[in-house]
Amino acid sequence: MKYINGKELLMFLEPPITRLSVFEAETVDAALIMCAEAFKKLETEFQVTIDFATFKYQLLKTMGEFLRACRENEHECLQQPRAHIAQERYEALAIDITQWPKHLQKNNAENFFIIEYCLCYANILSRYLMDSGLPKEFSCRLANDAAIKLAQWCDENCVKKCAYECIRRSSSNGYCTLCSFMIQPMACPKKQEIPYARLQLEEDDLQCMRPENLTLGS
Repeated sequence: MKYINGKELLMFLEPPITRLSVFEAETVDAALIMCAEAFKKLETEFQVTIDFATFKYQLLKTMGEFLRACRENEHECLQQPRAHIAQERYEALAIDITQWPKHLQKNNAENFFIIEYCLCYANILSRYLMDSGLPKEFSCRLANDAAIKLAQWCDENCVKKCAYECIRRSSSNGYCTLCSFMIQPMACPKKQEIPYARLQLEEDDLQCMRPENLTLGS
């Protein structure tokens, strides 16, 4: 992770940390990487101030709320990730499927989930840009382009590399997996850096995956 640290994740991710939490952390960090340089250029071009730190916290908070709503929604994409999605649900979000990466064009719940997630990100971004003083039409167009770019990132990383693992195993424990992706390790209960109760974990739930702690043949 380049722009998110362990303390921020523990602040915004609801326990227990699952594979869906890993999906949120990775995609938000990917989005922030894309936005960082773009924000600097926009500030110069439009003579505005775009508070990157506030945007980061807003993104973590709102995407977390979206994922919580997904878990509670009657149309549960996460429970049946390969189920067919009614065309009306695509139409309700005005989704032109031809604009999205090829793998995500296949009609199933996990692809619809990724597209809906990226559109939620676009909505947050467009509103934040408008609040920062950018024109509405420009903000919406830029945010829509950003949604497609995040979807392309998901296509390369979540689909091609990981075969939807965080979505298909969305409720599985993800704390050690998340820690393995961090520059600095997450607080570890085994080292008494954080209580097991706060993470809603037991000692047997933890298996260190950090590269520096792995040995050959393990």
